[in-house]
Amino acid sequence: MRLCLASLLFFFAAAAGAVELTGKTEFRQQLDLTSSISARVVAIEVSPGQRVNAGDILLRLDATLLDADVALAEARIAALEPVRQEMATELEKAQELFDRDSLAMVELQRAEQDYAIAEARLAAARAEMTKAQHRKSQAELRAPADATVLAIDAFVGQYVNTLNGDPVLIRLGADRPMLARALLPLELSGKIVIGQQAQVRYGERTFTGRVVEVGRRVIVGGNNHPALELGVAFDVDEEMPANLTVNIDLLAD
Repeated sequence: MRLCLASLLFFFAAAAGAVELTGKTEFRQQLDLTSSISARVVAIEVSPGQRVNAGDILLRLDATLLDADVALAEARIAALEPVRQEMATELEKAQELFDRDSLAMVELQRAEQDYAIAEARLAAARAEMTKAQHRKSQAELRAPADATVLAIDAFVGQYVNTLNGDPVLIRLGADRPMLARALLPLELSGKIVIGQQAQVRYGERTFTGRVVEVGRRVIVGGNNHPALELGVAFDVDEEMPANLTVNIDLLAD
């Protein structure tokens, strides 16, 4: 959720080379997850507000046809592997006969060609298996990063049709790191640089961070005071919600 900067209150203290601001937390990145395949939603494994880890399954699509494609590829491989082995044996025999001058060159070449065809067909079947397995894996929508579920825009029974665009199914907020956003009084902007050390305080908890954003557009803050938008990225060791009021100490390096 974006911070409403126009209504954000701020204050500062320039003593001891530090600047103190009041800001709010937000997710540094929102991830809108879509599907790469068209299928019906059969299960939703998470709920809004839930914390998820990278790789967790969030949603499942119907994989009936995808399972059939995998099974068909497996059957083709099972049928072609003995043919390839037979052609390999025939080629070995032909080579032995040719080496003893008991087989014409044209016969050896025919055996080599038969083996090459069998090898190519098996390779193609294995490639189809890889594709089928990949398509099947797309039936499971997984979290790409540690995050918090912000919203679920899908429902069980919904048919997801990728031909009509890429509908967002689940929205995540990546919270590693989090972002604290505030308004920096314009007269202090010359003291703040990207990468500068900062601390974010919430109650008795203190988090280490660095300045990652300093806006260029002047914004009218509280009491009509000109200011710039400032963002501090900070690491958290547990879930932290967005839109939380925090104190930001910008430290002199």
